Amino acid sequence: MVFRLSAVAFLFLALTTSALAQALHADDAAAKPDDRPAQALYEEANGYLGRRYQEFNKQNLPYDPGLEEKTKKEQRELAVKNAGILSARTKLSSDDIYYLGMLYHLAADADSALSTMQSLLKKTPDGVKAQAARNVVVLYSVKKDRLPDAVAAVADYGKHEPQNPDDRYRMEFLIADAYLRAKNYASVVTHATRMMLASKEFAKKNKSESYKRDDMLTKSALLLSDAYIQTGRKEDAVNLMRDLRVDSLSLPSANLYRQMTGRLLRIQPDADPLHIFKEEKKLPDSQPPPEIVGAEWIDQQAVKLSDLRGKVVMLDFWAPWCGPCRITLPKFSKWHDTYKDKGLVVLGVTKYYGHAEGRPVDRPEELTYLRDFKKRNRLPYGVMVSESDVNNLNYGVYSIPTTFLLDRNGNVRFISIGADEDELDALENWIKILVNERQ
Repeated sequence: MVFRLSAVAFLFLALTTSALAQALHADDAAAKPDDRPAQALYEEANGYLGRRYQEFNKQNLPYDPGLEEKTKKEQRELAVKNAGILSARTKLSSDDIYYLGMLYHLAADADSALSTMQSLLKKTPDGVKAQAARNVVVLYSVKKDRLPDAVAAVADYGKHEPQNPDDRYRMEFLIADAYLRAKNYASVVTHATRMMLASKEFAKKNKSESYKRDDMLTKSALLLSDAYIQTGRKEDAVNLMRDLRVDSLSLPSANLYRQMTGRLLRIQPDADPLHIFKEEKKLPDSQPPPEIVGAEWIDQQAVKLSDLRGKVVMLDFWAPWCGPCRITLPKFSKWHDTYKDKGLVVLGVTKYYGHAEGRPVDRPEELTYLRDFKKRNRLPYGVMVSESDVNNLNYGVYSIPTTFLLDRNGNVRFISIGADEDELDALENWIKILVNERQ
């Protein structure tokens, strides 16, 4: 295992770590005061782990937890040293105070980090550094069980610019989790609701970060639904799951759909998991699903989903090594033959995996294998092969087989995960419904 740079615990900010290493000689320091700017002092300490890990990797050192802990201790000691240099100066600007607070944070000096950042906010309440300082205030206020201070800091964050939904989510998560441990479920509802709002804002602004988006939405939903149940609001918990399942279609995300369906059935075991499909013919504010990206097309001209408007499109995410996927192939072939004249287009979506029948292969060999596999299994529909995980990420596909049905207007109308007989029966039923719908 190689050494990797670990994020400083709960540090929410992406901060520059490109400063060059500085020689640490006590005799030189005594002879000449260290007058480097505050930012340089911070960057030296903040970048210490990265520099050391690069050195370890160049030396091909095996992973050693003892060496890792020793290096982290050295970073903390460097942060303490540089904080001492900075705090000894007679006059500190707002930027100096900010970097001093960040050095205390690196040094794991909670009291000093908290008091320094609070001092900065009294002097300079606006701007990027002030908002970053509020992240630190929330973190240490929660750690020191001073939740009113954390709540006040996140409220102030909402009154100033710039705002980042990722930061807001994490601060609200810390507070909601603290209230959960205290069994103050009404306050959990308040802050988990704000987590959810921040998660949805993040989803709108970061369409390519599907894994992080789904993780934020899922954690928000689990916290909020638990708090709803604890406060006697089971119906709100059920409605939350249903709303997020609708969102999973419009995003689209098979992963979010699976997570929220599982949660719904745990809250309400007799719920109909197909209910949203039955009542949602047109998704509110739906956006066209992402275009599929293929390096190679087998028995199919390269095509865009936008070119298939007016058709019912079935996207099957699969792989030849996947046992459950192989179970579905005869049915999918039959459905292609049965419904193609009614407007159904079936597209197999896969990627290069670098192996075939248990042996490593290069891409030309794998493409030949896929062509042969398709021929041997008499798959009558086209298959697209991608060079990366781009399609899986765009559609939130983290397990296969996963299938999406798009109606004639290009909206995702049904998601099927797995090869269970009931799942496949529901999938065919929705093919029948959609091919009989008009635009």
